[in-house]
Amino acid sequence: MTDDELERLLDLLRVPSISADPAHEGDMLRAAEMVADEVRRAGGTAAVVSTSGHPLVVGEVPPSDEASDAPVVTIYGHYDVQPPGDLALWTSPPFAPEVRDGIVYARGATDDKGNMFMLLVALQRLRAEGRLGVRARILIDGEEESGGHSAVDAIAAEEHPARAAVIFDSPMIAPGRPAVCTGLRGLAYFRVTVRGGDADLHSGMYGGAALNAIHALMQVLDAVVMRDGRVASPLLEGSPEPSQAEVDAWATLPGGAEELAQAGGRPLDALAVEEFRRRTTMLPSVDVHGIRAGNPGLVATVIPAVAEATVSCRVPPGADADSLATTMRTLMEAACPAGAELDIEGLGVAGSSRLDPADPVLAAAMRGITDATGLPVTPLGIGGSIPVVAAMVDRGTSVVLSGFGLPDDGLHAPDEHMRLENLDLGVRGAIGILGALAEVT
Repeated sequence: MTDDELERLLDLLRVPSISADPAHEGDMLRAAEMVADEVRRAGGTAAVVSTSGHPLVVGEVPPSDEASDAPVVTIYGHYDVQPPGDLALWTSPPFAPEVRDGIVYARGATDDKGNMFMLLVALQRLRAEGRLGVRARILIDGEEESGGHSAVDAIAAEEHPARAAVIFDSPMIAPGRPAVCTGLRGLAYFRVTVRGGDADLHSGMYGGAALNAIHALMQVLDAVVMRDGRVASPLLEGSPEPSQAEVDAWATLPGGAEELAQAGGRPLDALAVEEFRRRTTMLPSVDVHGIRAGNPGLVATVIPAVAEATVSCRVPPGADADSLATTMRTLMEAACPAGAELDIEGLGVAGSSRLDPADPVLAAAMRGITDATGLPVTPLGIGGSIPVVAAMVDRGTSVVLSGFGLPDDGLHAPDEHMRLENLDLGVRGAIGILGALAEVT
């Protein structure tokens, strides 16, 4: 990036646009206005649109020749960021960006302000050079990090969906190894509460006769948690087989043992290392995220009356997330012991996506990145969930999901960062993608 482009990105990174914190409502609006200004800088129109949640930035950047029949490509990103967490763990303040040793440190440096900014700079440069061959439809989200649905609603309401979309919100595999996503898992998330009595009881007086809410919760969760690396068989329905291109790509990646060790994890079972890529990108997985019951910090012989947990299931690419959520709820309800009261609160369902690397749009995008950067591109599924991708795919839009941060850039963690060389690489990659899509779509 030029010095001016970098300084504008740093200005955006200085805004604490934390969508999950109501105290930052003003910052959200300020960040949205700054993004809209960047769209206008590209010669486009932009508006900050109020929603039931945080504002959307919507707009359009016309092709350089103003052709009315130019292919429409949606540019999506998000300007909201995660909370910084424990400030003591940051080397420099999260919203006072610093460049140290060729690296930008700030919350949002890679997720997603840095990646989104690459796409906007690409539009600006192509327009300035008279080379933009697509009509860029702009949709920049302010709720991606807090589970909002404004962007998904906007996509559903489009009268004429775009043929293609470009999103930079996923990492490269490694330095010099860009990737284009071939699939995203969905998510079904629940809060499960079990009541086993009207009051906590003395285990000496009632143990062996009174229902224990923790025990009941354990039975409920036991119906869905994984055994031998697989979820309950009803939850496996719809799991895809990997394509040969994906299998070939996996063979070039670090092994499961290395990936787990680097992240500080340990294998779930004997086959977890061997099946690492398939399990984390194409198969459903169930995880319990938190449990609240009793007080394990005290020595207290109590039979708890209430126990609560949050649990989720990752939905395999292409499977129906709503159907899987219903199946998971049914399994938990059937496992609840007699006499216990069970409440299952749905905390959200995000659709999954299967993206074909042979799709002409994805194939062109991969060629465009290689032509612009000289780097080969790997088609690769991702285990996470991005609801807006599923919404676009449902409307018939081919989604190019990529990005130029690295897995160790500290997404959602202290000292989040982005290398300056990757900012440059990403702008070149985005220019290559947009040039290729002008010809294909």
